[in-house]
Amino acid sequence: MTAERTAWAWPNGARAAVSVGYDDGNPNNLDQAMPDLEAAGFRGSFYLHLARADVQARAADWRAAHQRGHEIGNHSWHHNCRVDLYGGIRYPWVTRPLEEYTQADMTAEVNRAADWLDEQIGVAPDRSFTYPCGHVTIGVPPDSRAYAAAVAARCRFARTGANGVTIADPRTVDLALIPTIYFHENTLDEFVGAVEQAAHLGGWACFGLHGVGGESHTTERRVHQALLRDLGRRPVWVAPVKTVAAWIESHR
Repeated sequence: MTAERTAWAWPNGARAAVSVGYDDGNPNNLDQAMPDLEAAGFRGSFYLHLARADVQARAADWRAAHQRGHEIGNHSWHHNCRVDLYGGIRYPWVTRPLEEYTQADMTAEVNRAADWLDEQIGVAPDRSFTYPCGHVTIGVPPDSRAYAAAVAARCRFARTGANGVTIADPRTVDLALIPTIYFHENTLDEFVGAVEQAAHLGGWACFGLHGVGGESHTTERRVHQALLRDLGRRPVWVAPVKTVAAWIESHR
């Protein structure tokens, strides 16, 4: 993007769009993140790791969240990642490295998750996908087209990780590879800085969190609540990933 604000008409004269997404389906997504969002008048995107028993056990709660306007997205069934991109380390959640996947394997993985979401949460033709670990290739050599094809068959949009703060330009962003901002520290200054950059550029800041609370890799709740208060004071449009992506798709 250029240093100047893009000429893009967001809804209601907003200067930027902001989406707040939460990966994996940790219990605090339901118990803390959603109440915070709703208290601020916002809705978020929640991507479920569906092999987890604790996620499936709360299907009714996820369905109710969907009915209240939150996006309940596809994060694959097993949440598998590439081992070679982790320096050869195979983390406990990796039941099978993506290096071993074929397109048929990945299609089955995405379809299994999509079928569960349709049956347990509700059919959503515009549902989006988040690539587990931000890894977008399967097989050896790495194949991005095969993975993308498996995702596109069931998910209208997809988000992935980004190197540093990447504000999406609505005129050019690939809606099958939406850059998502993950922070290592998850401080309020980091979040606010990205929102201010999005407003300056007229772009889209898509945040990726793993939850709110005291669990590993989660954002402190006080930071989460402060971010939402800050967003409420700014002329930005806060909406789920699928909502912003569909707006961009229909307006360019």
